[in-house]
Amino acid sequence: MYDLSAKELTAKVIEVRGEEKLEAVHVFKAPMTEDWFGYHQGSSQLGLSKGKDVFETSNVAQEKDAQFWFDMILKVEGYSIKGTDIMESVDWKDQVPLPHKLAAVTALMLFWREDVDESGLVTGGGFELDTEEIVMRFIALQNSKRHTLVYYFSSPGQDDYVKHSRISSKMQFARTKQRNVSAIRIPTDIRPYVGLFDKLIKKVEGYEYEGKDVMELEDWRNKVSALHKAEAVRELFTATLEEEGNE
Repeated sequence: MYDLSAKELTAKVIEVRGEEKLEAVHVFKAPMTEDWFGYHQGSSQLGLSKGKDVFETSNVAQEKDAQFWFDMILKVEGYSIKGTDIMESVDWKDQVPLPHKLAAVTALMLFWREDVDESGLVTGGGFELDTEEIVMRFIALQNSKRHTLVYYFSSPGQDDYVKHSRISSKMQFARTKQRNVSAIRIPTDIRPYVGLFDKLIKKVEGYEYEGKDVMELEDWRNKVSALHKAEAVRELFTATLEEEGNE
């Protein structure tokens, strides 16, 4: 089961060089709810309007992820400089290659929908709009191991759809200290998503906390990862289109 009480999380970085398979381990302190809030408040897209006719956009996701690595990392294993363990260097954080940092952060956040194979899907007629429960399955990676998580949601109401629509389409416009330059950011605050999760979730499966099924705890909602909550809600409110093949 996915351990919500873990104090440390590891991510393995693998790189193949010629005939060699090299491995390193990054050890992070387990992010708390406020850490995930802080990470997502940093925009991954930045736009600048310069003067009357110029607008520039930049992707700053790598910079955000690199800073998150720097803030959360405790130690690394498997790196050396001239035969000496990198951890003996005062500036060991600066010595770790940037691609390794980004890969480790990606591993720390891996969480995705587990879709049933097409052969196992049961095709019904349509949607039962007054259903009381929606069941969704996800896979989360923790310390290089996959864990299956199951969420049981109450069906969202119209007000929930409106709220999701508003929070998923926000943009911010802010003036800067530089004359004639304004910044446009796409905020990624996940607090509203967490709020929707806590409102709609009925129970979860696949989590433990200090050796117990998390559902045995009175405050089990507060134990579930804020990252998992936000990603699950995005999936809950996502509809897809199917294209028929040409005959």
